[in-house]
Amino acid sequence: MDRTATADVTPADRRLIVIGNLTIDDVVRGDGAVSMGLPGGNAVYAAVAARLWHPAVAVVARRGEDLPPEIPGTLRRLGVDTAGLRPVAGPTVRNWVIYEEDGRRRWLYRTPLERSREVAVRPADIPVEWLNGGEPPVVHIAAMPLAAAAALVAHVRDHVPGALLTLDTHEDWDTDPDAVLALARRVDIFLPSREELAALAGYDEPGKAAAMLREQGVPAVVVKLGADGALVDAGRLPVLRIPAWPTDVADTTGAGDTFCGALAAALAAGLPLADAVSRAVATAAWAVQDFGSMALAGLEPAAARERFARFTALGEPVAADRPADLKEPPSAAAPGAGTAAAPTGASSHDIDVMRREIEMVPDVIAARLADPDGHVRRVAEELAARGVENLFLVGCGDSYFAGRAAELAFRRHTGIRAHAVHALEFARYQVRYLPERSAVVCVSFSGKVGRTTEAAVQADRFGALTIALTNNADAELARAAQLVLPVDVPALGFSPGTSSYLGLVATLDDLALRWAQAAGRDTGAARAALDALPALAARTLRANAAPAREAAGLLAAHPWITFLGGGPNEASAQFGAAKLFEGPQLLGVSTNIEEWAHEEYFVSSRGTPVVLVAPSGASADRAAEILSELCFIGARAFVVSDLPPELPALHLPLTPGAPEEFSPLLAALPLSLIGFHLAQALGKESYNFPSEAARKEHYDTIHRVVIGEPA
Repeated sequence: MDRTATADVTPADRRLIVIGNLTIDDVVRGDGAVSMGLPGGNAVYAAVAARLWHPAVAVVARRGEDLPPEIPGTLRRLGVDTAGLRPVAGPTVRNWVIYEEDGRRRWLYRTPLERSREVAVRPADIPVEWLNGGEPPVVHIAAMPLAAAAALVAHVRDHVPGALLTLDTHEDWDTDPDAVLALARRVDIFLPSREELAALAGYDEPGKAAAMLREQGVPAVVVKLGADGALVDAGRLPVLRIPAWPTDVADTTGAGDTFCGALAAALAAGLPLADAVSRAVATAAWAVQDFGSMALAGLEPAAARERFARFTALGEPVAADRPADLKEPPSAAAPGAGTAAAPTGASSHDIDVMRREIEMVPDVIAARLADPDGHVRRVAEELAARGVENLFLVGCGDSYFAGRAAELAFRRHTGIRAHAVHALEFARYQVRYLPERSAVVCVSFSGKVGRTTEAAVQADRFGALTIALTNNADAELARAAQLVLPVDVPALGFSPGTSSYLGLVATLDDLALRWAQAAGRDTGAARAALDALPALAARTLRANAAPAREAAGLLAAHPWITFLGGGPNEASAQFGAAKLFEGPQLLGVSTNIEEWAHEEYFVSSRGTPVVLVAPSGASADRAAEILSELCFIGARAFVVSDLPPELPALHLPLTPGAPEEFSPLLAALPLSLIGFHLAQALGKESYNFPSEAARKEHYDTIHRVVIGEPA
């Protein structure tokens, strides 16, 4: 049962209950400085972190007679509900915490060891109203003696079956691994450290050990890896590793408790597990920069969210990866980090070809806009000289999407009527009725697509100017057209089109502006904006290196994914869906932003993944309304935009600055990365033909040129 979200409940209504211990810590630092009576204990560390990500945090612990009143007072000032602090006779657990100059840390217990068991929380300590009122809570059980943890888990499960339970481990649990496994099966998320997991499993291989626990019935395992971040093995998702954030370490005390508190809070706020772990890793990194449980007390929730968003927008950690036991495959470098050579012995269908072609995109756009041989300029001058008033952009697949993506650029800047039409529709149903002064740009990267070649032949037959936009000036399409506009984009192998698609779009956008200029129209501002696109593309790739991997991890478990877009970015939605067919072999459904509300809405519900492509532009306000409805029904929303979404959604950021008519050059980038990471996670190659015979039959079918009689 998925207990991480409820569609009809506001996330703030879901209480997070942190159950753990309170201690008094007397600290001696390496420089000899002594601080007496500091707040300590895993409940404090976890609660202080949790309130950064969720407003409804409550703590349950036992407080001794000598607990300074300022400790619960500080928690209350930070917004933590302390009604669950139960007074007990006798002292609070008290420790000397001694730091050596080299960073080593020692604990000296000032109270007897058995006192920790005496002050462990009992089920009756949990306020009844916290379990029985309203939405089932998220309950985090921090490290404590095994018997105490087992009693709490049983109590919560019996009283609130729908509660979401997270469980941290204790250093002495390795003495009874069977009992630990039985307990871990009863919670939703088991949170061992690397060391504690190794003690339980008998070997230090986190990925293998987590998989072993999952095979034995543990629903989800998140392994705290310290300086290596965290490993997530949950549900049908591929195994993820969330890298650590760079940080300056002053004190690692309580880092694991901080991690657990932040993770549980993010889950209570309605975030999926991968998103929650990303925030947990970040919060722990911030906490270790200072000493003590109050290291994060000065950080406000809004500032934490802003810090997290700003850092991830730069492409820093929060990435999900799937190496086995922390060993990165050589092909796992993030696009945007520099072009890599092909791995030795790699197949030409290896999905890593897609990654390397994505890396090329900024350079491809720059090269196409430069028009080094003057081909675009000459075609633009021919169009202007002929007084063309109607432009048809025809193609199939990515080539058709490229025409749709560029349609608005022609309309806005040349003043002509531009129409993107599928090649079959054009050749069989529209060509006979072309208006006067028409030109047809027939788009095919390979130059071999039969329907596009047929469109060129038919357009010529009915008196239109025909132009072949292709990477193959010697193929059938170029021979059928009157003019050839070559697209020089290198191909590194067989790969779902990414750099090839954006090379086509960039060439069409460039043609629109050069045509407008040849017709005497002012294109200065538009040209400056278009020329900025290579740099914006590079920044967009860097910004999405982490979010796209995270999105792929969340999407991998779903059999179908919907993509929505409007205007030129309906083409982006179609492109995003197509990448799922060609690489990971998942079902991608694309439709207009508005049309979703009339059709796919009726098969969408809680957890349905929907990718909303919504850069700034004419339909952005309607996209925001559709996002609101997606959130209302509990769908899992992903937003591709230059503006952060105002409602819960995973943001795939576009670098601001592109006018709407040029925004498809950026919008395709996170969609390409998602396609690549999904294929990589699912172990797929490019196109995944079952046999050479199937591959040959497929290409024979789409390359066959048959000239039909149009209606």
